[in-house]
Amino acid sequence: MNAILIPAYKPDMRLVDLTNLLLTHEDLRVVVVDDGSGEAFKDVFSALDERVSLISYPVNKGKGGALKTGIRYIYDNMPDCERLITADADGQHTYPDIKKVIEKSIECPGALVLGSREFDGQVPFRSKFGNSLTRFVFAVATGVKVQDTQTGLRGFDREGMKLFLDVPGDRYEYEINVLLVAARARTPIHEVTIKTVYINDNESSHFNPIKDSMKIYSCIFKFAFSKHAAGQKK
Repeated sequence: MNAILIPAYKPDMRLVDLTNLLLTHEDLRVVVVDDGSGEAFKDVFSALDERVSLISYPVNKGKGGALKTGIRYIYDNMPDCERLITADADGQHTYPDIKKVIEKSIECPGALVLGSREFDGQVPFRSKFGNSLTRFVFAVATGVKVQDTQTGLRGFDREGMKLFLDVPGDRYEYEINVLLVAARARTPIHEVTIKTVYINDNESSHFNPIKDSMKIYSCIFKFAFSKHAAGQKK
């Protein structure tokens, strides 16, 4: 059995549309984490199919906090879940692309599978530049080349769940820390190409270009420093 985890903060009805499509997929459980969205978004979550496992809490924890909450729930309560796929709630991840990540994850046990965008078409400049820079810095720090370091569409098995449960970070830095932990653990990282989807210039994103970018680069630089220090001790 496979599970899909969707962290959601102040979502619209695209979340409901996506989960309805996912529920048509055989052997798939759907878990949604309401990351403290508040009463104004109650109608969206109420519209979810009863087969969706909904986790809610009153105070926003951030995307990393929501992901870890969901991973812990699946790991502890779904022992028959062989792999987990994470996806975003804002319409950037299509049903066909999610299926591609599931299939690649089945094909590559023990790996971290990324649904990677090529950043073609109409892409906001800040998104294209930010990912290009992060990709370069990540490669220099780890020696691992990843096309899309910021994708939220990822797949991994139960060993991955265990590995990523206690990764530090409550916001978007959690996702870069997952890649850093995978690189340190020498977990194979495979990528499948997915559509690049930005809706209304990505206005629904809760990513703070300054604050969140600083946290992300801080994580990468700490990794690089610790790697260098370990090399110096040898």
